[in-house]
Amino acid sequence: MKIETVTDMYDMPGYLLRRSGQFINAAFEAEMGDMGITASQLAAVLAVHIAPGLQQRELAAMLNWEEATVGGMVRRLEAQGLFERRSSPRSRRGRAIYMTPAGEELFERARPHIAQIQRNVLQALDPDERTQLLYLLSKMMGETNSFFKSGKVPAFPHAE
Repeated sequence: MKIETVTDMYDMPGYLLRRSGQFINAAFEAEMGDMGITASQLAAVLAVHIAPGLQQRELAAMLNWEEATVGGMVRRLEAQGLFERRSSPRSRRGRAIYMTPAGEELFERARPHIAQIQRNVLQALDPDERTQLLYLLSKMMGETNSFFKSGKVPAFPHAE
């Protein structure tokens, strides 16, 4: 790969994906910055709304995050009064994670903003390009969803 000009750098997938991450974060902040929740916290709220009663390891797997990261996130959301942990009927040691009424209220307030963020992020693309982008990102990440069906794990480079 040639790296001699700024354009060469702009052609790199890593650069473009990092910039797209910055773009998405800016869109999130513009739309929801005053709601007192980060994009990562919102992902956890969405997951627990969709699947209440998950244990920490299950939430980590759903979000593709490290379990320790999720543990800290859940503790912070509990401290904010958005989550609560209860004894799990499925495990003597595990604690099930649920949204509190305040968490559900936050989700309902956030719902229209979440949709607007998606529209803002994709607004420069026509409908076919949006579908293609979502298909390619899903394929690259090995993410099974409505755009791509895969049971495969993405091939990440390994340090040798």
